[in-house]
Amino acid sequence: MHLLAKRRIYITCILLTLVFGLLILRLGWVQIVQVNQTMPGFHRTVREMSVLQRERGVMLDPGRGQFTDYKGEALTGKLQWGLVLFPQASPLETLRKYGALEGSEMIQLAAILHTDPDQLKKEWNQESIPHFWTAGTHQPVHLTAAQVERLRSLHLQEAGIYPMMTRYLHGHTGMQWMGYLAEQPESSKVLTGHQDEVKQPFAMKSGAAGLERTLEPLLRGIGPTLVSRMVSGGGEIIPDIQPHVIAPTNSHYPLRVETTVDAELQRGLEELTQESGLQEGAIVVLDTANADVRAMISRPFYQPQHVDPKESSWGNRAVQGAVPGSIFKIVTAAAALEYHTVSNGEEFHCGGEYGRYGLSCWKEHGHGDLNLEQGFAESCNIVFAETARRLSMEQLENTADRLGLARPIGWEGKQMAGMPVLRHFDHEDHGRVRTEAVSSADEGAKIQTAIGQRDVLVTPLQAANLIVTLLHDGKVSAPRLVKRIRYADGGTMLEMPLHDSPSTSGQIAPATAHKLLSWMNKVVREGTGKSLQRARWHVAGKSGTAQVQKHGEKRNNQWFIGYGPVEQPQYAVAVLVQNVSPDSQHQATALFRKVMDYLAESS
Repeated sequence: MHLLAKRRIYITCILLTLVFGLLILRLGWVQIVQVNQTMPGFHRTVREMSVLQRERGVMLDPGRGQFTDYKGEALTGKLQWGLVLFPQASPLETLRKYGALEGSEMIQLAAILHTDPDQLKKEWNQESIPHFWTAGTHQPVHLTAAQVERLRSLHLQEAGIYPMMTRYLHGHTGMQWMGYLAEQPESSKVLTGHQDEVKQPFAMKSGAAGLERTLEPLLRGIGPTLVSRMVSGGGEIIPDIQPHVIAPTNSHYPLRVETTVDAELQRGLEELTQESGLQEGAIVVLDTANADVRAMISRPFYQPQHVDPKESSWGNRAVQGAVPGSIFKIVTAAAALEYHTVSNGEEFHCGGEYGRYGLSCWKEHGHGDLNLEQGFAESCNIVFAETARRLSMEQLENTADRLGLARPIGWEGKQMAGMPVLRHFDHEDHGRVRTEAVSSADEGAKIQTAIGQRDVLVTPLQAANLIVTLLHDGKVSAPRLVKRIRYADGGTMLEMPLHDSPSTSGQIAPATAHKLLSWMNKVVREGTGKSLQRARWHVAGKSGTAQVQKHGEKRNNQWFIGYGPVEQPQYAVAVLVQNVSPDSQHQATALFRKVMDYLAESS
């Protein structure tokens, strides 16, 4: 019995030794190996997360990827100086500590910041965590070089001057294609596990629209840069331990997105729309060589820093469908040529009224006798109504598809960088020729469709790309907004090569494309675009006016799409002026000329 008890004690000791041994091994693993491993979803090691749990900090840079234009000029991301206030956790302690500064440093500091001591003390003490000085605006105040120099001379212990990353460089802008960021409440928890431990100038945000959204998985980076102070168990900042900066050490990040946009051209055309009084509409400028977007402006402008999702200004009208009016006659003319429904030189008579379907020509007493080419130049509704009668609705749809209309044509890639589909144009409308409710046998609907009315919708991007398609003998290109994505150290992460956007029905004949281009030239020489003869370049194109309604009132959409210079085309341009009075002059043609003149001066 005595031996049995001794044996049990011996076995128990061995088991306890094994248990303690395993615990020691586990502790050693945690302290030596696991402490340096990255925690899933955090991009930080266990050691760093442990330190962050005992700190209070402010974000200097979210580590998000930045955008540049095609020449390398920054479109986002600018380092600016700000003042970080490091208050105590206890407001009473803070008041006691800073009460003695009113006659010296506090007054000097307030003077440098162009505020009064009471306002400064109020903001300093209203939060128990570090934060940027905002002057009550809820946005960090950017310090001037003179302010930075004077602040440094004060040698403040409870405040510091730090560089912060300002994402958007402009206030109101027409770059809706870039999009904006929106706060994701859960995302700030990845920093420390507690939302109130890090005060950020723009919080942890994710892309909510535009390229910010479509490239979100690539842009979000691997973690923010923080400046923080160590705190005691009671949450008070430990004054003897100086602030320190925590930043990711991966040289590849943040990424840099090289867009196809020309920043100088974008700014210039935005100013042009402002001077021209454009209220609603869009301008798209494509490089005729490859359909790359050189400028894309949407009106009204938006403020990427302050977006109200309930408003519509953040939407990119350049990729939203609008009733095209007579620019759709390019499609009808192409269909007539492709299906040989109109004989060479055949004439039609325009007396001003069609006599059916409530259709009339814009010229009150008509154009008289004219052929399809002349009808195209004069944008005669009667000629195109008669032409449409000889075509089927399916032939119009088929031709539109072959020209890159009624379907998304923006660049996209599949299975790239771990993304199933990578798109350049967020919320790109498909456009359409008709709705499902319209019967192919409805001749009235077909005729209205042929002149770009009824249910037809075209985006300005599609309209500009239509010009590029004709210049490339009928081959439809996929417009790009992004050329490549680079690592922070300059290496290439992802190339986005040029590619086409072919129709399953093939493409129009090169001869058809050439004829339509020559007809566009005639629009300017003899037709509705004669005012463009005074442009700096020799240009060609097609005008359009569509009847629409807004809030029950009759309004017009005005278009002009074309290219220049005719001899050696460089740019294809689409101008859309929306919801103007039916009695107003054709603003789109005038604006098209201004855009082309600007391009000529810039070339």
